[in-house]
Amino acid sequence: MKERKTGKRADKKADSKADAQQFSRAQLLALVVGVLQIVAASVPFLPMGSGTNHTLYICTGLAGVLLAWQHRHARFYGVLLLLLYGQLFITDAEDTGAFGLPTWETLAYGRAALAGVVIALIPAFKRP
Repeated sequence: MKERKTGKRADKKADSKADAQQFSRAQLLALVVGVLQIVAASVPFLPMGSGTNHTLYICTGLAGVLLAWQHRHARFYGVLLLLLYGQLFITDAEDTGAFGLPTWETLAYGRAALAGVVIALIPAFKRP
């Protein structure tokens, strides 16, 4: 009988460790967005403006990769993306390009701000 109890306890500990190692949706999105930010800055396939924008994308990408390892940090990363790129989007949208169309930079800022909203507000269920 002692072996059964010990076996159940060992199974519970193994299950709790497996649950702790799974990423939540917010963590997974923070990691993916962080990697995509780095890739977008490293391989510029669209005209993204000055070198400071590339530096900003790389820094926010690295922050996403580093903050994705804990759920609350991933949520914080989403809020930071929303605040930072939301402000840049609003500021850049006021200075629209020719014919009132947004520039590539404005669209990139909006994409990152939208990703921040999704990361911050996605339900916290674990992936199956």
